[in-house]
Amino acid sequence: MAHKKGASSSRNGRDSNAQRLGVKRFGGQVVNAGEILIRQRGTKFHPGENVGRGKDDTLFALAAGSVQFGVKRGRKTVNIVPGAQIGADQRA
Repeated sequence: MAHKKGASSSRNGRDSNAQRLGVKRFGGQVVNAGEILIRQRGTKFHPGENVGRGKDDTLFALAAGSVQFGVKRGRKTVNIVPGAQIGADQRA
């Protein structure tokens, strides 16, 4: 007798849900305080100015402003440029 069933065995057919990770707000976008910027596992991106890090490494805005990506000491960082400086940039 066979120990394994054929191709359509009832033991197959399971899958886990997607984790929906990734960048949620891109460079130049205007955000409010508390908005999630990046969902990640580990610190692929590090928090910069006006950006906080949650216990699951999620990066979020601590202040309203414009999202800016950069590199500092070889690490990718995310910064928020506060709203007062945004108005001057948008008028130019």
